[in-house]
Amino acid sequence: MKTRNTIIALTVLALSACSGYKQDTYKVYKTFDEYAMKEIPFRITEKKSLPYAMVKRNDDTIRVLLCFADTTQNQSIVYINKGKYWYNLKKYQTDPILYYFTLCDTVPTYTERYIQNDTIWEYEYEIENFILESNSLTRHTRNNEVYISVPDTFRISESNRLDSIKNFISLYSEKYPYHNSKKYQPIYYSYYNKILRNDTLYIYEKPAGTNYRLGKLRAVYKMSNLGVIDMYREEINTYNLRIPKAE
Repeated sequence: MKTRNTIIALTVLALSACSGYKQDTYKVYKTFDEYAMKEIPFRITEKKSLPYAMVKRNDDTIRVLLCFADTTQNQSIVYINKGKYWYNLKKYQTDPILYYFTLCDTVPTYTERYIQNDTIWEYEYEIENFILESNSLTRHTRNNEVYISVPDTFRISESNRLDSIKNFISLYSEKYPYHNSKKYQPIYYSYYNKILRNDTLYIYEKPAGTNYRLGKLRAVYKMSNLGVIDMYREEINTYNLRIPKAE
């Protein structure tokens, strides 16, 4: 009876946070792990609370709803099974009403995401006046990130986009210079190490040619139930912060 009451309570919570979706087709989880492409349930000892993920699986599609107490933050993510990898396309566009002096249209940013073997490959670009302008390529793993800034005229293969991204990022440290903010670089890379300790994520930048084990601390984030998939995670002031030692 206790278990049934818990399920009912969580169902009501889900419907209030992500209303408009059929509860019989979506199941509630603590979060969704993009690297493993699997649901992460709440542990028995954990209090079930917002934010959380609602997930629905079909034959070749996974639909994930990220549900927040502030329903304006709710997000819908669709992953499509392409056989050798999962594909996801994100679109971000700032609401013009957020600008103080103009209500003109803002340029949308697209990120093509290819998920394969615990690695997420991304190609980011903008489309302005029907012209595609490339921004960057990124390779994400649980422990590190390689970011490559590319010229706006850069293009990847139309026929095999994932392999094109992989080939471009391969041997990045030998092919491209490291980011230098003091001079113009049409193409460059940056490298980051990531350490997750309990509910805190530490981001370290490790410039080329340095002998850091981890790098320079660049950011620290407090994780919610959703973990790294949460784009609204809280950034922590690093002043007087106790930093974990490298292992």
